[in-house]
Amino acid sequence: MVTKINKIFHKILINSLNTQQIDYLGKLFDPQFDLYRVSGFRPSMPIPRQTAADTLIYYCPDDEDIVRLFSILLKFEGEHFYNRDLSIWGKIEFCNILKMNKWVFDPDLKQFFLDPFYEHEINFLRKVRIIDLRNEIDVNEIIGEVTKISKKMGIKDLEWRIAMRLYDLAPETGELIRKIIDLLLTRQNLQMYTGEIYFCLKELAINASKANEKLLFEKYVTSKQGITSEKNYTKFIELFRKEIEENQNKNLRALALKHDKYYTITFQSSKELIEIWVTNDQNVSLIEKERILKKINPGRLGNDIFVNDDDEFAEGAGMGLEMVMNMLNNYSEESNPLKVVFYPEFIKIGFELKRSELLDKKIEKESQVKGY
Repeated sequence: MVTKINKIFHKILINSLNTQQIDYLGKLFDPQFDLYRVSGFRPSMPIPRQTAADTLIYYCPDDEDIVRLFSILLKFEGEHFYNRDLSIWGKIEFCNILKMNKWVFDPDLKQFFLDPFYEHEINFLRKVRIIDLRNEIDVNEIIGEVTKISKKMGIKDLEWRIAMRLYDLAPETGELIRKIIDLLLTRQNLQMYTGEIYFCLKELAINASKANEKLLFEKYVTSKQGITSEKNYTKFIELFRKEIEENQNKNLRALALKHDKYYTITFQSSKELIEIWVTNDQNVSLIEKERILKKINPGRLGNDIFVNDDDEFAEGAGMGLEMVMNMLNNYSEESNPLKVVFYPEFIKIGFELKRSELLDKKIEKESQVKGY
């Protein structure tokens, strides 16, 4: 099916590029692209601009491919692009259409990211919708309420969402999170996955609290010494680690409480999916974005990006995210099951798992145990 994104980008190609530039764009997208080979024209024949645009769209039919092509054009706008300067026709209109379709542009990476984390308004839960752990509340009471709800769930009750706001993970918080994950899995007896899903979420939550702490540490401590993550990342991380070694997270948590820098965990259930994502109420530095992408989707990074994970003081998205990816790959057919979206003021990272795929894996494991 031809989407609106597809149609308008086709117009952008025709109105912005000539045939040679379209061929050049295709090669930047995929070095194996060859306009003559894909179109079927003989090399001695000139290819009309309309045909060249048709051919590139045929080669890159998915919205994700189209958006990536557009990102390449944005990167070169105003510069010499193959044989003439590049001016993009209809740029603002196309950006607005992408925004309407949940594509978010990150100016640091100069890329669009699709936000898959839709917040459905259907919610059968009456008492437990938003759990604000920034304040003193009775966690055990909430655990009891979630446990009671899970015992009387029906198939019609698979549509719900719970959001949790917190500064960091505490032992009682971990128990509550496990109960909510159980609630996601109860209706189809999928609780065998609770431990693994909890591990994945825990890693994302730890990274979120670290990201908040690093931004606060930079703003209120190291920047006063003239040291920032942008100017001297290695020195900044060295000081950050020293702070944790000497004081654990006592001072950092005090900063988070003082300036109300929290993150939100969202649990969302539907008949088809189990969804969990973590939202930071602030964005992260360019180098942190590059480290995250290198772990979860290295194909999004250009050849001119060099992230050194061998750095002694490398911090952030490390082995934890790799383990999350490996675990999610066991239960998802997607090549990149862990998703990230960089908004101007915040960041979302999380995953969705299909109930059907989890059920298939459960049946497969039970068959192996029985020796079938």
